[in-house]
Amino acid sequence: MPQTAEAAVREEVRRAGLPADGPLPRILLLLRMAEETHLDATEAQRIATEGGLAIGRSEMGNLLETLVAHGLLGRVPAVGGPPIYDTVAHCHSHILDEATATMVDLDVSPETLSAIIRQAIADQPG
Repeated sequence: MPQTAEAAVREEVRRAGLPADGPLPRILLLLRMAEETHLDATEAQRIATEGGLAIGRSEMGNLLETLVAHGLLGRVPAVGGPPIYDTVAHCHSHILDEATATMVDLDVSPETLSAIIRQAIADQPG
């Protein structure tokens, strides 16, 4: 793990009012380094384990919720299933491709998003 990235994440965690020692900074850095930006607690636990942190799923869920509560992770609104966490914490929209179960970030203005939705509705057959 790059020393400067680790120091930057520790400072970000500290500024959020959380302890800069312990597992939180390391988990946050490992999750941000992962290719997938949308994950559940099981996937986060796998990433942590691969990064050398042995954390149970229940504890991982609590740590993820702590990061969400302090604005360091996002949580994707979902109906049913486990909570999905987003390593892109700033406010943005998502599109779910149901055929591939892939979630894609949309960094667009509310006006652009409304136009996209209006066009998608207008393009529907019938």
